[in-house]
Amino acid sequence: MLVAETFATQLARTVELFRDPAARDQQKAQFRALLALLRLETATVGVAEGCVLVNGTPVHGGAIAPLVRALARHGVSEIAIPQEPSPAELFELLRALAGEVGPGGGSALAARLRGAGVTRIAVSHEPSAVSGQASAHSDQPSGAGVVLRPSDAGPVPPEVAAVLAEEAARETPPAPPAHPPQVVALPRPRPPLSMLLELERHPTAPNVGEMLVALGRHFAAAIKDDDFQQAMRILAGIVRCEQRVPAEQRRQFSLALKRLYSKPVLEQLARRVTVPADQAEAVLALQGAGADGVEALLELLVAAPTIPERESVFRALTAMKEGADQLIRRLGHYQWYVVRNVAELVGGLGLEEAVPALAKRLDHEDERVRKAVGYALAQIGTRAAAEPLRVALRDRSRDVRVYTAAGIGGRKSNALVLMLVSLLEDEQDKDVQRELVAALGRIGTPDAIQALIKLSHPPTRFFKRTPPWVRVAAVEALAVAGTPAAIGTLQGLSGDFDKSVRQAAQTALAARKR
Repeated sequence: MLVAETFATQLARTVELFRDPAARDQQKAQFRALLALLRLETATVGVAEGCVLVNGTPVHGGAIAPLVRALARHGVSEIAIPQEPSPAELFELLRALAGEVGPGGGSALAARLRGAGVTRIAVSHEPSAVSGQASAHSDQPSGAGVVLRPSDAGPVPPEVAAVLAEEAARETPPAPPAHPPQVVALPRPRPPLSMLLELERHPTAPNVGEMLVALGRHFAAAIKDDDFQQAMRILAGIVRCEQRVPAEQRRQFSLALKRLYSKPVLEQLARRVTVPADQAEAVLALQGAGADGVEALLELLVAAPTIPERESVFRALTAMKEGADQLIRRLGHYQWYVVRNVAELVGGLGLEEAVPALAKRLDHEDERVRKAVGYALAQIGTRAAAEPLRVALRDRSRDVRVYTAAGIGGRKSNALVLMLVSLLEDEQDKDVQRELVAALGRIGTPDAIQALIKLSHPPTRFFKRTPPWVRVAAVEALAVAGTPAAIGTLQGLSGDFDKSVRQAAQTALAARKR
């Protein structure tokens, strides 16, 4: 069990040492001791009426004064540190606490930590809780307004950071045996971050329902205060816990989440997936909303004006666990770019059930839509997609044919081999022919290799007038396939009478030896 007084004293001493750039050896020793304590359990650290609260237990005395000053200086009401934190993340927290205050106080500190990649340590900022202490305990002039930057965030030199964190992680002594899980206790109202950490540790405790109700109140307060970062963190934390418990125990989590989601909340979460720093938490929070979360993302996808935004939404949608029907319905949308966006997504997801709806869009008047639909069918590539693919590969637009052929590949597409060979005989455009041959190499099954071997050899009755450039394309496709049969064929062709074929085979074999 974590002893509150010991931990508060160690933390205060470490923060104070981090303000002295000459105390490197002492910093390392204190850092290792702090890590060892945090291997025992989660720690929440707050400040109230001149004392420090560790997991709700007040600690008084002059030894903790440096910590009280640091928390007041940065306007921080609580810090939640998980059990066994990353040494690098803990180091960033200590360096930030030891540094000068930036504009925004605790919110600036939280932003600094997020910018440094800290994701497991959370900082809560409540100005009213600390404003009265800042003047009493701060050792900095009022209104100093120093901007906290990574290069001058604290007196510890930045070049020391990696070494110190690495050494601390390596030298931290083993943790004592863990105590058996205890029933979560709620002796008094607690800040949401510490409650989430407790809930994550004991998601099946008897009083989880009480904790979920309390977190719901914190969520409502965060929405009212326009603190969506806090609201999103609460949602994501509850969803994370829900995903960890057995299916039969998820009902209370599902009911709690259902009360928190609303259309404005879902819209804000969807917008946050385009912000790199918020994407992971926003996607996790949306997963808890199920089909409604998918719908919010799809509405954003429709309106996404730039490729980066569209890609962010795509990544979020691929992480969702349901919503295929909603995607497929969007393929019938009247706006061309919506159909294109959704076609790209269902192709990337490999949704075979979307093949009939994709097939209906192959006669779309906009070439951009037909390219996206053809490529999506190629990515799905199963037997069910064969006939629609044949239509796409005979499209009136050369670009549609090239783009569609370029998407075919993988062993799942073995059923397409005969169709590709047949289309190759009828195709007149060289670029399309090259892509069809390359697709056989990407498929790489025995049937595809046999077709490539026939294409790579001198003219026979199978392909009576195989031009040299087709043979070269077949050699390059065999190199991509890389199977024993393909390599054996390349070795035989390395002495071919045709110079271009011979050089292509020799180059492919040489590349494999590098």
